[in-house]
Amino acid sequence: MTLTDERTEMDFQQIKPYPETAWNSENFACQKPRPKQGVLLKLLQGGDPLPWCRANKTVPVSMIEEPTPAEIKQRLKANKGETHWDENQYSAGSLNKWGLIYFYLTVFGKGNCTMLLPVFIIVLFSFVFYDGWGLSEIADVSYVYGIYVFLPSGLIWGYAEASERGYLPMPWFMKAVKHFTFSRSTGMVTRYKNNKELYSHPFCEFDCYLVSSPSHQGILSYQFHLVHRYHRYSDSIPLHTFTSSQQAEELKRIWNLIQRYMDTSQPMPDVPELEPARAKDPTTAAWDAQNNRKPDYWFSMDDVEFEEALLELQAEQRFMPTQGPEIDLFNGGTQAG
Repeated sequence: MTLTDERTEMDFQQIKPYPETAWNSENFACQKPRPKQGVLLKLLQGGDPLPWCRANKTVPVSMIEEPTPAEIKQRLKANKGETHWDENQYSAGSLNKWGLIYFYLTVFGKGNCTMLLPVFIIVLFSFVFYDGWGLSEIADVSYVYGIYVFLPSGLIWGYAEASERGYLPMPWFMKAVKHFTFSRSTGMVTRYKNNKELYSHPFCEFDCYLVSSPSHQGILSYQFHLVHRYHRYSDSIPLHTFTSSQQAEELKRIWNLIQRYMDTSQPMPDVPELEPARAKDPTTAAWDAQNNRKPDYWFSMDDVEFEEALLELQAEQRFMPTQGPEIDLFNGGTQAG
């Protein structure tokens, strides 16, 4: 037995079973009927919701093409194994306003150091050769630009790079703002605002809506969100954060992937970001063992191999349905006793 096999076996033994609240598409209680909706509310939500299904293995390629396996491994190393997506939950968030300002400053600083500095040096030499500048003129100009432009830019960019790689601590003001979580382990979906919980309900109580609207150029754009079936909350769960794609088929694959991730009767979606967590999830670990899935299928790829694998996956999924077979949440489950 190899060291990898021993580690996988150890992880499998440490796996905890799912609680009763976890979503299981093969064993669920019948849900209450949807409340009747007026015409205006239906128009705002985009008509009828997308169907619930027992998800198939299709995944949105536009979602998994970035970050690459190499980038994921580097990020895991820098964050000491912490991630926003694992066997327990998917957590979506963003930087606070100060974090966003710092992010734009690092982009500006990097641009100054990598693009403006070489141009500055070339222009400086041109003045020396064509205008006869001496050391005093060069020193004066270099001092001003060096002290007020390139030194601050270099310090900001350098600190950002060092902190991302784990060599220095992240700035104290870089705080994440949590938006929502999908918990596979508990079956709950939770919405946050200003890092405070707004509401939390079982996954099966939500419906997914795909709303299309034409732009001024006549091109369709989509709003993609999860809405609680029995409460009219003003803040829905925005699903467009999963991908930048505006293709309806890809967005439907997102809904399929979410259902697959939350469904404890099926293995988690086979995507790069979840590869480190597969051995820690009971259903997924069992499926991988039965099907001899390579533990580092994604992480063993370099960037070229990863790009080729995505092209193959895209071709394979071209004629596959975007979702699995439909299930009836209201009549297909177990009746309340």
